[in-house]
Amino acid sequence: MPEPRSDASRVLGRRLRERRLALALNQEAVAHLAGLNVSNYARIDRGHGNPTFHTLIRLAVVLGIEPSELLGGFTAEHLPPTRDTYTALDFRREQEARLGRPEQGGRQGVDAGAGWLQEPEAEATQALATP
Repeated sequence: MPEPRSDASRVLGRRLRERRLALALNQEAVAHLAGLNVSNYARIDRGHGNPTFHTLIRLAVVLGIEPSELLGGFTAEHLPPTRDTYTALDFRREQEARLGRPEQGGRQGVDAGAGWLQEPEAEATQALATP
């Protein structure tokens, strides 16, 4: 049997399986109720699948739980490794560094929206308008 794709897949499968067994349902019944192919659901239940958002919601509804019960507590450490782990905040800091601007740190910089990208355009427009 192949290993789960990630720790997240394994944990999700365990949560689904525990709830399914608590309701005394087999994989075929859950798959049918959720409108899924039995073999596809079985892969998810075993921790080998990577279900879509809509599939997760369908499964939560069928199992009578909130989707958050399936997804709660996951972090980036549960995911398989990627080439780059680059957050939105990392991107903002890199862009500010390239523009030669000091970091705006914390939530203030994030809440400022995309205004920092628009400032050079405003400066250029003002420079063109000045004789």
